Amino acid sequence: MWMIFWSTIFLACIGTLFLRIAGRKSISQMTIPQIIILLSIGTVLGTQVSGKGMKETILALAVFIGFLILVEWITLRSNVMESILKGKSVSVIREGKLDTNNLRKLRISVDDLEKRLRMAGISRVEDVRSGTIENNGELGYELYPEAAPVTRKDLQRMFEAYFPHPETEPLSGESGLQAKLHVEEKPRQFQ
Repeated sequence: MWMIFWSTIFLACIGTLFLRIAGRKSISQMTIPQIIILLSIGTVLGTQVSGKGMKETILALAVFIGFLILVEWITLRSNVMESILKGKSVSVIREGKLDTNNLRKLRISVDDLEKRLRMAGISRVEDVRSGTIENNGELGYELYPEAAPVTRKDLQRMFEAYFPHPETEPLSGESGLQAKLHVEEKPRQFQ
């Protein structure tokens, strides 16, 4: 009983180490080869717990991680292999209109796409110039300029247009606002 317990703890540590070597990505960011390797590692670890042998299990884990690293290396070097092994992004919105043919190919309903848009803070499909489903399943999009959120640079331009900087420096003892509104006051004469 204790042998199984310590073997399981040991394999969990080895599995964590190998997955750490493989890289950091959340499940939603994983590509198909990465998901297959992750599932295979889980299967291998499960078979060890059921009695296949420690050395064979660690060797199998190392082979899976080596395969994953090889696939990643190949996809970094070749665009053709990257599109074969990881897939390409697929356009689902063009010029504010849904591409229903590609949605059908991806088996994504219009409701699912609209949900993804809402989660990204987009309420109307017409505001999206282009939208794609990336090879990791995430939604990528480009908004029309009039629908894009205001950036800090946009605000800076607006402030400069409506509140130009004063051309004169403030006089000693005056704040910038006083210098802007500087009006020479005439002494009042009392009668």
